[in-house]
Amino acid sequence: MTRASDLPKWRLILALAALFLSSMCTMGDLVISPIAANIYEAFADSPTALINLGVTGPALVGLPFGLIAGIMCDRMDKKKIMLAGFLVFTIASVFGIADVNVYYFVVMRLFATGVGWGITNTAALSILADLFTDEHEHAKFVGWYNAAMSAIGACLASCAGMLATGGWTHAYSTYLAAIPVLVMLVIFLPSFPARRQNEESSARAVVADGASAEPAVEQPDMPQATTAEQVEEVYGMSASSAAAMVRALFNSDRSGTSRPGWWHRLALLALQVFLVAMLYFVMLYLVGLYVADVNAGDAAFTGFLTSVMTVATALGSLVFGKAYKRMGNAVYLPALLVIGVAFFVLSFWPAPPVIAACLAGAGFMWPFYFCFFYTRCTEIVPEDKKSTSTSIVAAADGLAVSACSYLLTTATALTGGGCASTYPFFGAAMLTIATVSVGYWAAGRHAARKVVDKTQHLC
Repeated sequence: MTRASDLPKWRLILALAALFLSSMCTMGDLVISPIAANIYEAFADSPTALINLGVTGPALVGLPFGLIAGIMCDRMDKKKIMLAGFLVFTIASVFGIADVNVYYFVVMRLFATGVGWGITNTAALSILADLFTDEHEHAKFVGWYNAAMSAIGACLASCAGMLATGGWTHAYSTYLAAIPVLVMLVIFLPSFPARRQNEESSARAVVADGASAEPAVEQPDMPQATTAEQVEEVYGMSASSAAAMVRALFNSDRSGTSRPGWWHRLALLALQVFLVAMLYFVMLYLVGLYVADVNAGDAAFTGFLTSVMTVATALGSLVFGKAYKRMGNAVYLPALLVIGVAFFVLSFWPAPPVIAACLAGAGFMWPFYFCFFYTRCTEIVPEDKKSTSTSIVAAADGLAVSACSYLLTTATALTGGGCASTYPFFGAAMLTIATVSVGYWAAGRHAARKVVDKTQHLC
């Protein structure tokens, strides 16, 4: 696999720039947000469900393509997959309104930020995992990627809004920025062949040089391998000498092929991601409903709040890497607490200054969870399953986007109230997840310390 250390510094910088700019695919829906009302008006004679599919449906359509892309990234060159996904996004977005027809509009939307997003997002995060194998470096650049994504999203929304003043279809001109990004990906992004391809190439090279290859001795799937993982989970892969001794003793190399049961921890992480993201997205994507419910302002104020959250998320993403290096796997716990408390504050003190400050705090803390789970999902699986795990977590995140609106409408229907009256229930759910997470983290840390103490005693 291609590592950051394998590339000249200038090539690495340009490759990362292209990769970060490609996140415009993930934020492509923000071009539609300023013209959503115009779209419903332009296609007023069409079924509302069909228009809804074009406006909010792409995230759901992109899920299976993200999963497929994850499997393909473990078997093929990730650059080719990345280019394929971004090419779909570029074509479908640039020509997305070439014909002002509702069916054409919906199909192109589903391809642009549905199919294109599913493939591109998974491939980009898989490439970052390949480039930076050190978990702290990986976490830092995932944070930077998310910061760039947030900043690009704010720029896309602003440009689309300004262009739309000359006609709502003009907002689509914003997507022209994807063309130079596609060129940058072609020129500057190196190849990222699958691990198995690398191993086969190395083996052929050894044979060609006349070297004799000894058959590998199959190691039994010893239960002590989990012990090594527990030690590393708390103290780091190379920071703890005890962890290194346990790893060497049982020959449990996480870079090897997958062992049965690797998906258990990933499934729990994906479930948590879905629940946490769904609750947070109620606050992020449906803030306009809350503002209208508490009569805090107009659409301009809603747009201001969205910008505040996006900028705060970008700032939080920039410092995530340092926080992760200092706090390790506990870095996401404060984020759950802050976002949980934010729901209560928004419910009981709906004054505009309080709302702005509260959403800024929630937006700042979100990347401490968002960036963490994209880092964590590659650390708890074998090397040959990293891309697959990334796609699974991305699918959980994407599913949460579609589910958040159903969560809010169902909650308001059951309670008979508005957003403000249901927010305490969401806050309680988030704090419950936080409490369980703190207990799970503390129990794992305690168990790992006991293993370290026992190993040091034996040595």
